[in-house]
Amino acid sequence: MPEAKTKKELTREKFANFLEWLNPDPDRAGEEYERLRFRLCTFFSQRRCCFADELADETINRVIVKSSAERIENKIAYCYGVAKNVYRESLRRERPHLDIDEVTIAAKVPEEPSFSRECLDECLEKLSSDNRNLLLDYFSEAKLAKIELHKRIAESLKMTQTALRMRVMRTKLQLKICVQECMG
Repeated sequence: MPEAKTKKELTREKFANFLEWLNPDPDRAGEEYERLRFRLCTFFSQRRCCFADELADETINRVIVKSSAERIENKIAYCYGVAKNVYRESLRRERPHLDIDEVTIAAKVPEEPSFSRECLDECLEKLSSDNRNLLLDYFSEAKLAKIELHKRIAESLKMTQTALRMRVMRTKLQLKICVQECMG
């Protein structure tokens, strides 16, 4: 609940009812209020919140508004539940927003060794004709057409798409090892 909305709903009458909710004896109610506020400040401080006092006050304000609207049995547990929500909201507000334009890369990405077309052709010839044709067909389409192609290939080979992906992955790994050996 935004802070402005909470303050609009907070009245002297609701605060008096809250104190009575804490303890029917006015002197004890003041002590209970101070004790609750101290516990909430401690709760937020232990979580390294920058503005623990403000978060404790926000929590109490929300509890005051809610306690006037409905009956709450376990007061302290309810206050801590509200405090947890206030804490999560504060984390979202304090989370730094990263500007992608200000990001610099610490190190350059290592370059892949240059690709040799001759080695690829040579290694493709070493594959069985079924595996060579499968790889060339499998990677021949893009986007939606690729999905449909993969379904058709799996159906023609009478296997599931997962089995097809595994077969292609193994064949592709064989091809990669061969190309790497060829390139030295």
